[in-house]
Amino acid sequence: MKHTAISILFFLYATVLFSQNTASEYYHSALLNESSYDYTSAFHDLDNALAINPTFDSAIYLQGKINYSKGEIKLAIKYLDKTIKINSLFTDAYYVRAVAKAQSTDYIGAVKDLNKTIELNPNHLKAYYNRALAKGRLDDFKLAIEDLNKVVELDANYINAYYSRAYWKEQSGDNTGAIEDYKKVIEKDAQYKEAYIGLATVMYQNNQKKEACEVLKTSAEKGSISAEQLIEKLCK
Repeated sequence: MKHTAISILFFLYATVLFSQNTASEYYHSALLNESSYDYTSAFHDLDNALAINPTFDSAIYLQGKINYSKGEIKLAIKYLDKTIKINSLFTDAYYVRAVAKAQSTDYIGAVKDLNKTIELNPNHLKAYYNRALAKGRLDDFKLAIEDLNKVVELDANYINAYYSRAYWKEQSGDNTGAIEDYKKVIEKDAQYKEAYIGLATVMYQNNQKKEACEVLKTSAEKGSISAEQLIEKLCK
């Protein structure tokens, strides 16, 4: 009788372990399908994982992330809300929810989620970058620039951060700073066409017409149609 009870307990314990492993296996299969953009199969795997473990936070997060990738913003936020309710320390859930909120122009909500992301991970590069974009959209140029300063401090080769910082400096009236950053972008990536247009624009507004036209000519030589149109308009 004793041996029978032990056997039953062992069977139940093994069954629980098997179920947990199966949920994990479904989740990892979903990750692979998500990485190959097979979202239908990924959702099927996640449904199976959550049927076994309804509070599997990573699986619910992945549902939200995939819905965001598909452009289903409201649905993505719903799943990310659920993830955070289950696990209030899920850094990536705050980050993706912030990006989704920004996509739906809820910049205040995005900043709040990015604040939490950075609180949980003070070196989250993309959180600083996206918070800068959200703050810029809220016309808080000073704080946007401060966040971009942090980005380039963490990664001196983050070219988009220099470009964005140049843009927000331009918007705040710091033409000298904008010119420096646009030049920095071009120095790091000579094919960054938007930086040439930005640089030429600020130079032209700064009464540096000759220099602006030279920049536009260089950009046109690199295949920029916008530069060619601006040359026709501004450099005659």
